[in-house]
Amino acid sequence: MRGIVIFIFFGFLGLCCQAQKPVMYLDSINPVIKYDSHGDSIRKYFSVTFFNYQSFHPKNKKVVLTAFYSNKLAVNYRQAIQKIPRLKEYGNSRSQAYIQMVDGYAGRYAIPVFDSSGIIITVNGINPQNVNLFQFRVIEDKQKVVLPWTKPKLFCKAYLMTQIADAGKIDELSAYLGQFKQDYGKALTFQVRRINAPDSIESSISAYWVKWQPRVVGVFTFSQLPDFLSLFKKQWTSPMEDPNQSDWSKDTVLLKLKKDFRYNENNLIFYLDDIIKSRSIIEYNLVNGRDSTGWTVNDFDFNLVWLKNLSPGHYQLKIRYSVQRNNICSYAFTVTAAWYQTVWAKAALSLLGILAVGFVLLLWRSGKQAAKLKEESTLKQLVQTELRSIRSQFNPHFVFNALSSIQGLITKNDSQNASKYLIEFSNLMRDSLKASDREFVNIFTEIKILENYLALEKLRFGFDYQIKVSEEIDAGALEIPALFLQPLVENAVKHGISALQENGQLMVLFEKLDNDMVVSVNDNGKGFNPNDDAKGFGLQLTNERIKLLNQTLNGQHIEFLVKRTDNVTQVIIHFKNWLI
Repeated sequence: MRGIVIFIFFGFLGLCCQAQKPVMYLDSINPVIKYDSHGDSIRKYFSVTFFNYQSFHPKNKKVVLTAFYSNKLAVNYRQAIQKIPRLKEYGNSRSQAYIQMVDGYAGRYAIPVFDSSGIIITVNGINPQNVNLFQFRVIEDKQKVVLPWTKPKLFCKAYLMTQIADAGKIDELSAYLGQFKQDYGKALTFQVRRINAPDSIESSISAYWVKWQPRVVGVFTFSQLPDFLSLFKKQWTSPMEDPNQSDWSKDTVLLKLKKDFRYNENNLIFYLDDIIKSRSIIEYNLVNGRDSTGWTVNDFDFNLVWLKNLSPGHYQLKIRYSVQRNNICSYAFTVTAAWYQTVWAKAALSLLGILAVGFVLLLWRSGKQAAKLKEESTLKQLVQTELRSIRSQFNPHFVFNALSSIQGLITKNDSQNASKYLIEFSNLMRDSLKASDREFVNIFTEIKILENYLALEKLRFGFDYQIKVSEEIDAGALEIPALFLQPLVENAVKHGISALQENGQLMVLFEKLDNDMVVSVNDNGKGFNPNDDAKGFGLQLTNERIKLLNQTLNGQHIEFLVKRTDNVTQVIIHFKNWLI
């Protein structure tokens, strides 16, 4: 069992060691290098570094190492050593001369590599005719040999025009050493020697795989576009135009790191301190509280992120390079809200909006209500006019009957009763005239008018009558339409009990029924047809008056019924909701 555990442990250790070894493609040529006959594709995808340029001296025939590496992401080529100090650890001190290209690193120190495509190494001066004179090897971190001295076995078209292998002929082919990939934080050094001088290194070049993340060096608002354009121009000025070009990322005049912005500074440009040649390299995620855009590919093929039309709030801008997604840069900033963008202002404006709408609705409703009230007032005035017209018909009707009664007494030479009747008649006329000026009178006043009238008619016909009011009804407080019962009682006398003389019986009852009041006029006369115009003139006027009154009453209603039961004629008026 112990042996199995030891075996597994050493096996796992071996796998770990194997995993830490660099990846080397030595048996095939990268397609871009292999098939590019003019260098266009190479310049599109790669930056290039040539090292050991002293070989151009006619008397110096040392080979030139050429390195190809991705150009999609790079630090400023001329300031690389200041930005990544560790590159100095892998310097090529034995070389005596170097030239730095516009879009590549010098080669005097290690070349920084940022993505998984690695680095491709070729050698000018080695071709199929002299390859047996040379060897190369690869050393990890200047200590560990990961590829021992090996003879080159692949050749590609020479990218650089040199005359190293044959002083009278341009080198058409270069030795292709391979494509190499290493873990971040590690370096590889590539060395070439002549076999006949094994202790002397002909040429060497190093590459260092750098853990790298974006760095915001300045933020520009829309009003600072002139400064932004000035910096942009300064960054991309060719060293041929300005050989003494300084590090533009340290420009303290144009570059400002600002965290707080006004509400109208909501279009922001975040400038990064790197060289970007593909927008797919930059990915960003804008976080605002719980809201997030998610990781988004940048909109530009340059080292900037442009955020537009930002709403007020606290933001966290996260930026990463797609080749190293674990290394994230975070930049916190705030866009301050204008007064009208605050929660309180929005609430106040919403409230004002609601109030304005409510006010408009209120005006509309008030106007509609006023029009309705005006219409109802006009209708009420019309109804009241009609009621007054109907009431004006009661008095002539009653006067005609009263005068007829007085005439009858005078005809009988009953001067005493005629005089008494005339006095009572005058009192009755005075009370009825007072009541006719009012829309409603209390029950007590209405009963007084009825008693005056019935007293007059009793002098003429000699019948008996009674007026009874329920104790539950307050006759002094409760009101009914003025002169409402008089025509009904008059009809009962004239068409009912007048022919019976002393045998005639008339009773007026005021009764309570829940919230209603029921008034009935009962007589023991022969009865009558209420639809007969000759006999039902008073009833007809009462029906018309009830219809008009029901149009003006609010929550109350009057119903009218005539019936005959057990030789008794009943006129019933139902005042609904009259006692509420």
